[in-house]
Amino acid sequence: MTGRKELDMNIGQRKKITIIGHKNPDTDSICSAIAYAGLKNAIAANAGNDITGGGSTGNDDSVSCECYEAKRAGHLNEETQFVLDYFKVKKPEYIKDVRTQVQDVEIRRVPGVDRNISLKQAWNMMRKDNLYTLPITSEDKLEGLITIGDIAESYMDVYDSNILAAAKTSCSNIVDTLDGDLLVGSMNTVFDKGKVLIAAASPDLMENYIEPGDIVILGNRYESQLSAIEMDAGCIVVCEGAEVALTISRLAAEHDCMIITTPHDTYTAARLINQSMPISYFMRTTGLVTFNTRDFIADIQDVMAKLRYRDFAVLDSNTGNYVGLISRRTLMKANKKKLILVDHNEKSQAVYGIEDAEILEIIDHHRLGTIETMNPVFFRNQPLGCTATIIYQMYNEHGLKPDATTAGLLCAAIISDTLMYRSPTCTEPDRKAASELAAIAGIDIETFAHAMFKAGSNLMSKT
Repeated sequence: MTGRKELDMNIGQRKKITIIGHKNPDTDSICSAIAYAGLKNAIAANAGNDITGGGSTGNDDSVSCECYEAKRAGHLNEETQFVLDYFKVKKPEYIKDVRTQVQDVEIRRVPGVDRNISLKQAWNMMRKDNLYTLPITSEDKLEGLITIGDIAESYMDVYDSNILAAAKTSCSNIVDTLDGDLLVGSMNTVFDKGKVLIAAASPDLMENYIEPGDIVILGNRYESQLSAIEMDAGCIVVCEGAEVALTISRLAAEHDCMIITTPHDTYTAARLINQSMPISYFMRTTGLVTFNTRDFIADIQDVMAKLRYRDFAVLDSNTGNYVGLISRRTLMKANKKKLILVDHNEKSQAVYGIEDAEILEIIDHHRLGTIETMNPVFFRNQPLGCTATIIYQMYNEHGLKPDATTAGLLCAAIISDTLMYRSPTCTEPDRKAASELAAIAGIDIETFAHAMFKAGSNLMSKT
C-alpha cells in the first residue's frame, strides 16, 4: 500500500465567469447581475455555451463548460436588501478585488502521500508522474515536502548502519523494497534498534559483531542463519531466493527473529535496503513556503523569485487543506478573471483590479465611459431607463421566459431606476417591460413600489 490518495482532477470542471455591477451598487446593478447570470447559464446549457449568447459553438466539448455567477462590488443598500428578501434571493458574494489569484492559475493537483511510504515508493511515483516534488499529507493537511534532490542526497550521504532504526523503518517497507516475502514475523513490525550488516564472515566471527536487534543480510548457509538467530538478530534477510529450513523458521519464531527472503543477491539487497526507509525521516517540515488559494499573484511573485525552490505548496484559504503545487512557470500561464460588467462602463465605478481582469461583455444604459479592454468584447448599450430592461429584452430575444423570482427582480430594478416611471430617462420600453415582468412575478407594481421605496428611506436603520 503506497498511501497515495486518488485525486479528482476536475476533468470538465466548469470555468467561472463573474457578472458584476458597479461599486456602491443600487438595485439595478444587483438585480441585473443576478438575472443576467441566470440567462447566460440557460444559454450555456441550451445552446452550447456561446459566451455572447449567439448560439452553439458546434464543439461538443465546450457544452456547459462555463458557469456564470453574479457578484457584487459593494455593500447593499436597504432598498436592494428589501428586494432580495422579498423574493427570497440570497445576496451575491461580495468581491473587492479581481486581480489574478493563485486559484486562477493552473495548480498541479499532485496527490499527497503518507509519511510512512518508502523512499523507493516515492521515487517510483515521481518518475512515473514526472514530478520533482512530492507533498506529504495527513487528513488533507500538509505535513512536509520531499524532492528528488532530497531522495538522491539521502542515498548518497548514508554512512550510518543504524539509520534504518533511526528512521523507524517498517517491515512492510523492507519486504516491498527487496521484492521479498515474509516467512516469519509481522508486517507491522517497526525496526527501532540495531544496525544493518552483511554476514560475509564465518559463523564463529559473526558472533563478534552481531548485536540484538540487528538486520543481517546473508545467503543460504545454514550455519550463518543459525548463528544470527542465536545472537538475537532482529531479522535475517535470506538472499537469492534460497529456501529456509523448517528448523531455522521455528527457531527464528522462538527468538522473535523475523525472516525475509529476497530474489536479489547480497550486494543488491544491501544497496536496496536503505531505500526502504520512510520519507518522514527525510522530508522537509520546517521553513516551508506555502501559498493560499486567495493570495494574489502580484504579492507572491517576489517571494517565489527569491527562493530556489522548484515547487510551492498551495493550501485552501478556507480549510487550510493541501490543494496542489505551483511553480514559477505556472505563473506565466495564469488565467485572468473573466468578467461581464452590467450597469456601468467606467473604470472609476468598477471593482478594484479591473485592469488585470479579462472583460468579456458590457451591458449598460449609461453614457460611454473609460473602460479599456485588450480584446474585442460584446458590448450592448441602449438609451433606456434601466439595465434590467435590456436584460429582459435579451431573455425575449433568446425565446426564454424568466421565472417569477427573476421577473420580480427585474421589475424591481426598473421601478427603482426609473423612480416609478418619474425619471426623465424612463422610456416606453421600460414601462412595457415592467408591466410584463410584474405579471410574471405576480406583484402589483404600485403596492410593491410603495413598500420598496419605504424600505429604502427607512431612517431607523441609519441611527
